[in-house]
Amino acid sequence: MPITRATVTTDNASLNLKKLCRHFSHKVETQFDDDHGEIRFPFGTALLDAQPGELVMQGRSDSEETLARLEDVIAGHLVRFASKESLTVEWQRD
Repeated sequence: MPITRATVTTDNASLNLKKLCRHFSHKVETQFDDDHGEIRFPFGTALLDAQPGELVMQGRSDSEETLARLEDVIAGHLVRFASKESLTVEWQRD
């Protein structure tokens, strides 16, 4: 199972995590609190961890293609929701 990871520098890690999870909870199964989140898409799962000064994200999927889709969906929404910050998401695959 392909895995991808990204660590995003942000002063609002918990807020960004909750925004992502709340948004997707209207469409797919999610679980989250202030520090941890899980979003289960039909094409993969995203795990989010808010730490001081950074949001750590991990994605898992069945194929490289669907993993790329997961990366695009999570990164695109994060950057849009955190529009007051200039965030950069650089995924690294295992």
